[in-house]
Amino acid sequence: MSRNFTIITTIFLIILALAILGGLVWANTLYARLNPGEKDFLVPWLAARTFLQYGDSPYSEPAAQRAQVIYYGRLAAEGEDPLRLSIPFPVELFYFPFALVTDYALASSLWMTCLEIALVALAFLSLRLTGWKPARTLLPALLIFSVLWVYGFLPLAGNRAVIFVALAIVGLLLAMREERDELAGALLLVPFFKPDIAGLLVLFIFWWAIYHRRGRILAGFLMTLAILLAVSFFILSDWFMPFIGGLISHINYHPGLTPGGILASWWPAVGPRLGWALTGLLLVVLFVEWRDVRRKDFRHLLWTASLTLAGTALLGIPVIPQDYVLLFFPLVLILSILAERWSRPGRWGVAGFVLLAIFFGFWIITASLFLAGGFPALTGVLALVFPILLVLGLYWMRRWAVRPPRTWSDSLP
Repeated sequence: MSRNFTIITTIFLIILALAILGGLVWANTLYARLNPGEKDFLVPWLAARTFLQYGDSPYSEPAAQRAQVIYYGRLAAEGEDPLRLSIPFPVELFYFPFALVTDYALASSLWMTCLEIALVALAFLSLRLTGWKPARTLLPALLIFSVLWVYGFLPLAGNRAVIFVALAIVGLLLAMREERDELAGALLLVPFFKPDIAGLLVLFIFWWAIYHRRGRILAGFLMTLAILLAVSFFILSDWFMPFIGGLISHINYHPGLTPGGILASWWPAVGPRLGWALTGLLLVVLFVEWRDVRRKDFRHLLWTASLTLAGTALLGIPVIPQDYVLLFFPLVLILSILAERWSRPGRWGVAGFVLLAIFFGFWIITASLFLAGGFPALTGVLALVFPILLVLGLYWMRRWAVRPPRTWSDSLP
């Protein structure tokens, strides 16, 4: 009897999962047809289709012109983004399965569905990595938060692959903790291809692996990189230099934001100096923390990795707020410490209320500035405020993050 019940339950759960998945694909397809203006998926998808259909290089002029005609309704005018492919061919390979779908809206929908699944997986893996077990009523709220908070919704609405980078970072940290070093090295390749927002973390992981003689992390990274490069050059031998040209074009038309530039737009006289001062201070802080993490436990490593991610956005490297989904894990680390210190088991506690404050607070700021027409101010606030809050929060909780309490009295502030 119990076996039949288990089988029926399993079948029901499978049907339910397929129904939810089908509903997501349908809703995302409808969204893609109503909002065809994104280009983060369009350009690599169409470049892959151009290669599969006509044999033209994804970096070629015909591929760019096809994207221009679809995006602008004509060829790009002078001063407009020429929509050249700007990602390396090893990354472009992952768009090829979606390029087999001839309907752009459906292909975009499938890609967006994968991103939504990745966001939910990011939440679960972050909880597992931090060891946080939120209350039963808080867990659904956290899962919804991972998809709909400002920094999750923006890359999702734009079909940005940075969500996969965020998932890979949490996955590689989890693999490192469980000493599955080859897997960690393979996953490290994903943020390696996103050097603007994740490059500093990659350097930190390299340094930590070398210092601790975890050579299998480097071996897994190099082996995976060698395989992807071999496949890439076998399929398209002359992709590298056109990729560099596309990358330069992308940087010219999407320069990104820096703290100095944002502060200069707010306070022209002292803004640039404040930006340089912030960069110098963070470089010193990261240097000290990287040295301090040597021979420490893994909890200290997680805190330092979180600080590195949050600090990267403030170092003067051009970034965009749509990439801040990578900061989801540092946020969960802070919330887990709040729950550990000031929340009762089974209750929302301080962590739950901070989660709600971040969700509604940033959406209110976003809506207010958007309705007021302050687009530069909006991007500046979104790019600067959240990483500053994370850095301050991480330092406020540093001693609890790197030295978990052993007695009840030690848990008191």
